[in-house]
Amino acid sequence: MPSAMARSSVLPDLTPLAPGERDQAAEVLAAAFRDNPLNRAVIGESAARRLRCNRFGSRASLEVALGRAHCRVAREAGAIRAVLVAEPPGVRPLPLPRLATQLRCLLGQGWRVARRWSQVHSELVQHHPAESHWYLDLLGSAPDAQGRGLGTALLREMLERVDGDGASSYLETDRSLNLPFYERAGYAVVGEERVLGVRVWRMWRRPAHGTAQRATEAENDVR
Repeated sequence: MPSAMARSSVLPDLTPLAPGERDQAAEVLAAAFRDNPLNRAVIGESAARRLRCNRFGSRASLEVALGRAHCRVAREAGAIRAVLVAEPPGVRPLPLPRLATQLRCLLGQGWRVARRWSQVHSELVQHHPAESHWYLDLLGSAPDAQGRGLGTALLREMLERVDGDGASSYLETDRSLNLPFYERAGYAVVGEERVLGVRVWRMWRRPAHGTAQRATEAENDVR
């Protein structure tokens, strides 16, 4: 599930995610999603444990996304500070990670956490649109880098490509603070689910000229 950030007057450095940078990007995502409601519901109240579990999950997700999905990062002073992963039409569902990666993830997260994440996925996939679309899978920034426009820039860049393709886009978010940000980018809420007792909003965006630029108008940090 994506997260995003507010605008900044400084243009960030946006580049593709290289295979050798997977662990660095996973660390950013692990911290970005550590305190989200679904993370708390799945993993528990220990922030340290949520961060540790997220590292394993993010590494596994990036392993299968690299080379298949649209994986972009925003950098400051050369270091990765925000990450976006989006799947173009026809790419989803991504394949499972290598067996060794699955085992490391299971051992690192524990059976209960892995089973609960599987439950979350199973419940949400039932509502995934059948219409061809881009899926905004992950968008997050390091907590100390929020508010500098990194996520906004990554989202804007992705939406320019989406609009160029004449495609729609879909996402899910478990944070109500994300809703105004994505609505300004052209998304609209099309449904709301309860997953493990957590509200999850489903959002859909039709291609439209100029909607990508509205992502820059976000005024509040959201994670």
